[in-house]
Formats: sequence, structure tokens, C-alpha cells
Amino acid sequence: MATQKSQTTPPLELAKRIHDQADLFSEHVLRRHLWSKQREVLQLLSAHSKVAVASCHSVGKSFIASQALLWFLFTRRPAIVVTTAPTWRQVEKVLWKYVNREYLRLPKDLQGLAVCLTARLTIAPDHEAFGQSTDKPDQFQGIHSPHIMLIVDEAAGVSDEIYEAADTLGAGGEYRELLIGNPTSASGKFFRAFNNAELGYQSMRIDALETPNFTGEVCPEDVAAELIQPAKVAEWASDWGIDSPAYQSRVHAQFPSGDEQAIICPLAWFDAARGREVETTASPTATIGVDVARFGGDKSCLVERVGWDLRTVTSYAGIDTRELSHLVMERAMNLRASSGLSVQVNIDETGVGAGVVDQCKPHGGGGITYAGVNFGSSAGDAGRFANLRAEMYWRLRELLRQGNNEPNLSITATGPETDRLAAQLSATRYEYNANEKIKIESKETMRARGMPSPDEADAAVLAFLPQAPGLTIEVW
Repeated sequence: MATQKSQTTPPLELAKRIHDQADLFSEHVLRRHLWSKQREVLQLLSAHSKVAVASCHSVGKSFIASQALLWFLFTRRPAIVVTTAPTWRQVEKVLWKYVNREYLRLPKDLQGLAVCLTARLTIAPDHEAFGQSTDKPDQFQGIHSPHIMLIVDEAAGVSDEIYEAADTLGAGGEYRELLIGNPTSASGKFFRAFNNAELGYQSMRIDALETPNFTGEVCPEDVAAELIQPAKVAEWASDWGIDSPAYQSRVHAQFPSGDEQAIICPLAWFDAARGREVETTASPTATIGVDVARFGGDKSCLVERVGWDLRTVTSYAGIDTRELSHLVMERAMNLRASSGLSVQVNIDETGVGAGVVDQCKPHGGGGITYAGVNFGSSAGDAGRFANLRAEMYWRLRELLRQGNNEPNLSITATGPETDRLAAQLSATRYEYNANEKIKIESKETMRARGMPSPDEADAAVLAFLPQAPGLTIEVW
């Protein structure tokens, strides 16, 4: 269809339409197939100054941002395009990976006008696009051009401080702004763009059920392969629960409902930690948290951390305590060898977990210590927490909360188990009991409202068990 238009439309008329319509630039200049929602995003951005897009997972968010960037830069002169994301890694390794790839699809004469580097595309000193980190808000000030575009990828994770600094970009001339990402936080500028009409954003959502693999919309096989798959959505429904914030955000593009302060870890906090650089400390510790399965559908889980880096999340289904004990000891020895640090192994000894502790106990020593932990025992700060479980979960919450007094926690672990951990922490609620102590909802309560057992979450809090005096753990 796009090829027919390019053959019948007079060149000057087509050039003007491409100047005014980013979707035509993508189809005619970059020779890309756009499915319906991708086209709608580019059409909104062509017609409006500010656009906010809340999308499900795997719909080509960064691809669309790259199309918008190249359209604006190559149809205006001079022009500046500023791009950012919650972390520099996301700027450089995600968004600009697409920009570099799409730049190579430009006609040779357009490629020859510019120099494309890792996170900068320059036509002239006053005519370029570049990536900007979010660690220094003042970097967004003092940028001037008759034509300016701001692109914010994974927009829910960018702080209001950055948005306030970037507001100066739209002070004069032509201005375009694209905020795009998963709606993981019910606060912040991205959330307000959808809920405060006075901010002037044209907003849209892209639900997984609106994508070609669900609707049957015709698109090339290579495009369909990169989009969210029905099998993956079904897997997430089982793993995360259809009412969990993670499922609602990554499948239905819905912002979390209710008070973020009533859950242990808002999804945006977890996502921020996933993209964060690992902080080094003078005396790092190595710890493994072990949650032992109790019921048929539960999984035994191991979480490893070194210093402030949550490195691995591994789950095992259908193994007995003897097999799990051997796995735990093997992992402890491997972590001891790879890190060069003493290793603390914290095992939930409630119920069948006691058997794992008993089997690991004789193998302690050589820099490896095994500890049995009872979640229901008294908290170190018994005046504030109902039990040790509440204190442990709160400890992890505080490490994930930006602005805490400790080094920032990083999550370099990947894979479906890490996704489950995100879903569990963002679905686990807390409350204050009759004695005004913090209490974490039980696994039984979570099951009653359709949430899976928080196996990975229990292992994670064990991995970050505070080694403070007064905690009731038994060490052999």
C-alpha cells in the first residue's frame, strides 16, 4: 500500500506530507511496515506538541521512538532531539540501539549528511540528536533551537526533577514531546500526563489484546515475531496473577490502582533497580536466600546477592529436600569461589525447610555459614514490626526505595524468575495491625485474592536479611 502511494503522489507533494506526517517518513523513507497502533502514535506526534503513550510489553516502544527521532531530525533544519530514560544503560543500549539500526535504513544521501555514534547523531553543531543521562538535571537546561523534540523512553521511571529541568526545552519555537513506556507507577509526571488534562498531553494506551498477534491484523512475520505473544501473556497470568500490578501494566497498559504506599515495592522501583549501575562497597557480603516449597504448586527458590547487587533468581519445581540441599551447597561453594567472599546462606526453616537446614548444617565451614530463619519469630525491632517476616520485607522495600540512606540496590538478575519476583513484590501488601505494627499479608491471603505464592520474594528477603543484633536466627 505504501509503495503504491509513493509511485502516484507527486514528489513535492509527498515531501510536504512526509514533513508533516511521521508515519509517512517511516513508511516511505525508512521503508518500515507500521501496524495500526504504531501508526497512530506517529500520527498523534505529528499533529500535537505533547504525546504520552502507555504501552504493554513488547510492542516496539523504542522502535517507534527511533522513527520519531529520525523523522524530526531529517525534516527540520536546524533541529535538536534530546532523548533520555531512567538509566544511561537504557538510553545507550535500548533506544539508541534502534536509532543506529534505523539510521542505516536511510537513503545513502541522507546518511551522508550525518555522523552516527553510539548515542549521538550529528548533522551540524546546531543540528543533532543525542542521549542524555538523568543523573544531572541541569544538563537539560540551556538547549535552544527553532525545532526541539524531547523523547523519554520508559517514562514512568524518570523523576519529576528531570521533567522539571526538561520543561525549559519547550520555551519557544516548534516543540514535540514523546513520553512512552510501561505504566508502572501511579505517581510522577508520566502518570499525571494521563490524569491531568491541563498538562496538555494527547494520551493513548496500547493493550496487548490490541496487538496483531491477538487481533489477527496482517503484518510481516518478522514484525509479528517481535510483538507480545499470546503464550507469554498466558504464562504471566499463571505466574503473576491477572490482578497483579505487573500483569495489568505489562499486559493491559494500566497504571497501578490504589495507594502505592500500601504495597511493598511499586513496580517502578523494581524497574529502576534493574537498570541501575552496581555500586561498590568497601566490605561487600555474599548471601544466598533459600525459600523451600511447601505445597504442590510452590517452587523452591534461591536468590544470590553480592554486595548491593541481586545477581541471580533461580526456581526449582518438584524436587525433594535432599536434592534441594545438594543444590544449595553446590551454589554456596560456587559463590564462595567466584566472589572470593565468605558466604552466608539463609534458609527458611519453617515446615519442611527445617530438613534442608539439617542436611546443610554439617557442611558449614570453609567460609560458608548456614542459618535457619523462622519468618514468624520476633523482629529485631519488635516495637515497629509484627514479626521477622515483616521486618525482612520492609528491609528490602527500603533498599529498593530511591533516596534511602544506604547504597542503591541493583538487580542484574534476568529471566522469568526475576519477572516473577517483580510481580510478587509489587503485589504484596502491608498494613498496620491493632498495635500499630507493620504487618505483611500472609501467603494464604494472597492466594485468596488470586495471587501466586511469593516464593521468589521470600528468597529475596532472606538474601538481604539484615545482620543486626537481636534478629532471631540460628546459626551452625
